[in-house]
Amino acid sequence: MEYIFGIIVTLLIYGIIIKKVDSGRCFQYEFIVKTLIIIALYVICFVVLFIHFNYFSISAFIMLFIISIPVLMYKSLKYTIQRFYDLGLNGWYILLKLIPILSILVTIYLYFKKGNSKINEYDEAINYKKIFKEKRIIDIYDNIFFIDNYEYHYEKYMGKYIIKISYNDENNFFTEYLINKFNIVKNNIHKTIEITNDEFINTIKSLKLIIVDKSFYINLKELKIFIRKENFKYTIILEKYENNISKELFEAFNFIGSYFEDDEYIYFNKITKEDLIKWINNVA
Repeated sequence: MEYIFGIIVTLLIYGIIIKKVDSGRCFQYEFIVKTLIIIALYVICFVVLFIHFNYFSISAFIMLFIISIPVLMYKSLKYTIQRFYDLGLNGWYILLKLIPILSILVTIYLYFKKGNSKINEYDEAINYKKIFKEKRIIDIYDNIFFIDNYEYHYEKYMGKYIIKISYNDENNFFTEYLINKFNIVKNNIHKTIEITNDEFINTIKSLKLIIVDKSFYINLKELKIFIRKENFKYTIILEKYENNISKELFEAFNFIGSYFEDDEYIYFNKITKEDLIKWINNVA
């Protein structure tokens, strides 16, 4: 009975962690470095705890090491799940690590199996807001978009946008622009504005907003770009079928980093944060 209870608790804990860590990839080199650091910290914690409990009394200082152990366990599980994601596998594969002999084989596989550079379903973009500190971003989803910390609901049909504006958003610069530029219809719940697709695009251009698609792709001038963190540095990715690639466009963007491509994507990787910020500021 205790054995079954232990299995249920373990599955519950792993399920919660997998749900929490539902995206993001931990690439091969990054995974090796992070897990080796965690192992080293584990050793330090256990050595300190062993020495302390055998030769000293319990103190507030030693509690830091006790608390560190579950934190390290969570980090280890998180990076392992994200390593599976890097290989295009479901996070539940981490349960294989619970099987003693198989666990060794899985660990070897995770350390030595090279991931695919292509964008997969678990990929996660960088936080564009942090990179574009001096600019404003409009993050557009299917029926909602965000500007700063404000949320706007909209419907789109026949080339028009019907944007709903909350009364709480009246002081926002975007709302003020819409109120001054277009006709607003009021009701007891919200204000509504109807504009054409061209008017919506022109509004974005007039306010110099950077367009982000579902917190994933970013639109810079004529290109739809994905930027991710990879092995402690950054990678710029262009999907060939989403972009009209030309020599003139490449020269205008003056891309940085190491270049390579495959049948679907063009990559510029091994970019430092400082170089990425400089490049973004020049392009945007």
